[in-house]
Amino acid sequence: MKAVELNGYEGTKSLRLVEVEKPRPKANEVLIEVRAAGVNYAEIELAKGRYYVPKQVPFLMGFQASGVVVETGSQVNTLKAGDAITSIVSSGGYAEYATADADVAISIPDGVSFAEAATIPIQGLSAFALLKLAAKPVASESVLIQAAAGGVGIYLVQLAKLMGVKRVIALASSKAKLDLVRSLGADLTFDYGDPAWTDEVREATDGNGVDVVLEAASGEVGEESFKLLAPFGRAIVFGARNVHDTVSSERVRQLIYKNQSLIGFNFPSLRRQQIAECLPSLLSLISQRKVKLFANTSFPLAEAASAFEALSSRQTIGTVVLTPQEAEFQNNAQSL
Repeated sequence: MKAVELNGYEGTKSLRLVEVEKPRPKANEVLIEVRAAGVNYAEIELAKGRYYVPKQVPFLMGFQASGVVVETGSQVNTLKAGDAITSIVSSGGYAEYATADADVAISIPDGVSFAEAATIPIQGLSAFALLKLAAKPVASESVLIQAAAGGVGIYLVQLAKLMGVKRVIALASSKAKLDLVRSLGADLTFDYGDPAWTDEVREATDGNGVDVVLEAASGEVGEESFKLLAPFGRAIVFGARNVHDTVSSERVRQLIYKNQSLIGFNFPSLRRQQIAECLPSLLSLISQRKVKLFANTSFPLAEAASAFEALSSRQTIGTVVLTPQEAEFQNNAQSL
């Protein structure tokens, strides 16, 4: 089968389209014919050698995929060939076929495309669990969401409103993105490229700041967002781009002086039971069309490098996916 392999840590230069043996499912696994594989910042960090859990290369890329079950392991009795599922995968998702643990596979809700379904296992569940288990916003609070038009951000905007948050404040990088997140429920939207955005947030909150900051972005945007945190507020830091940043002494002083909390959130570290507690509610909202899914940007498997570049440059809205059936394979080690 065709698959995308990482053979070094030089970013997109280390991605190769190769031909490898099709994986075989273990007793508790299923084999999926992949129709769409979600692209994540964690995978971009992995290609740069910055992922928090090192991977030995060569490594088949892709943490999540959706598709059709074509084979089941000897101990699987909950799924059968022909079932449409989406899942975190145990073998590389950037491939024509991948294996997944049957216990974590998610049946795709009616009316949801394979590309849309590929957003659920990581982006969707991350957003739901982040709000439910870490941020725990209450109805009277305000929540600031960075990268609000990204894969996780789009879920966060919608879920925060559905959970009854009084004021959702969304940051994005273009008018089109701001218009979109406003249509999804954001009460206030700001372009973080505008130097005046922090003053505008303070003015909109009567100088009080925000109760909850969902910090996906490091750097200046992250620092300025943190400064907007209200007394007794809490900042939830998540996302692959934040793993290598350190907590500055200025942040510690602010936390103490303003009685604030800094909370880390890492989806892969959640217990399976915690994920199981979140999944039914998320799927119910999706099935009822109360949460819209966005996976409008797709690339053939052979263009994984272009997918990485598009996501990194903030050119996209929602989740970026790879579609293996459209890939054109020319030789056994084609540079991407």
